[in-house]
Amino acid sequence: MIRRIFYSALRIPQLVLLLTACQSPQEIKRDQYFVEGMQLYNLHCANCHQKDGKGLVDLYPPLAGTDYLTAANKARIICAIRYGQADSLVVNGKRYTQPMPGNTQLQALDVAEITTYIYNQWGGEKTATETDSVRKWLEKCRK
Repeated sequence: MIRRIFYSALRIPQLVLLLTACQSPQEIKRDQYFVEGMQLYNLHCANCHQKDGKGLVDLYPPLAGTDYLTAANKARIICAIRYGQADSLVVNGKRYTQPMPGNTQLQALDVAEITTYIYNQWGGEKTATETDSVRKWLEKCRK
């Protein structure tokens, strides 16, 4: 009996290795960014946009189920996460005028992780938002 338990215990690390080996490096990165991004989103964004991404009635726009969360708006969203947004915007045909404060303390990696979470959770993406791309967009929108 002890021999069988010992033999089984030796196989567990092999099983863990096999399961993680089934994911590509890109999938592992996406999963890591997603989890970190969810934590950052809950800390910095969920108060207004809500944990479920549905926004706050007439004050803050939803992220879930919107026509705004598209690849074409990704750079704008990244800039808004870091630097805020004073202009009104239209989401699902509804105008939102409440300014969004920036989170200037967030680093490019933090913004990439939040963006990965938002776009994978509600935007239909299945990839990580690359930190290098975020740095480039943040540099452009800061000017």
